[in-house]
Amino acid sequence: MKLADLTLKDFLDELGSDKATPGGGAVAALTGANAAGLVGMVAHLSLNHSEILEQIANIHEFITMADRLREELRDAIDSDAQAFDRLMAAYKLPEDQEAAKQTRNQAIQSGLKAATESPLSIARSCYELLTIARSLTEVGNKQVVSDAGAAALLAEAALRSALLQARINLRSLKDTEYVTASCNEIDRLEQLAQTNRDAALQTTLAKLDTKPKA
Repeated sequence: MKLADLTLKDFLDELGSDKATPGGGAVAALTGANAAGLVGMVAHLSLNHSEILEQIANIHEFITMADRLREELRDAIDSDAQAFDRLMAAYKLPEDQEAAKQTRNQAIQSGLKAATESPLSIARSCYELLTIARSLTEVGNKQVVSDAGAAALLAEAALRSALLQARINLRSLKDTEYVTASCNEIDRLEQLAQTNRDAALQTTLAKLDTKPKA
């Protein structure tokens, strides 16, 4: 059975067991999928809201995007775990002879790249989601702005968690051109995520200001 099809209890039991998967990448994908669900909810509840009538076309687009990203991230729960499992299988290949050792090394390098691309893809989806959540803190229904803010925080946390998984695999990759390009992308995503997360939180907190007026 797929991880994404497990009950919440069963997934958490698997996560807390001595198995290597699901791990950080799968949890990042799940967290991102939860953020996508919140974004979709906020967008739906913002439709036909009197204060954002001019934003209706954008809100519909946000719903479509959130639905797509939720599906992508849900699928990534399993694909990330599978990429890690394939990498672990490569490490277990025989290396008793020179030919076998070369085959093993090639399989490991291929597995490391796949295990890096998976969390990078998760992070890209989470960044896209974060930008939508930020927009919704600005133009969405004020009654659910706390949910939009929560979605932004979750999306950023999922993005950073995924990038940690990418970093650990990059350490062992020998393709220096790929490593450099990936590190540059990671730095860029982290910086952009910080900017969007800070803006979303600032907007959310401003709209939630409950201090008594003088």
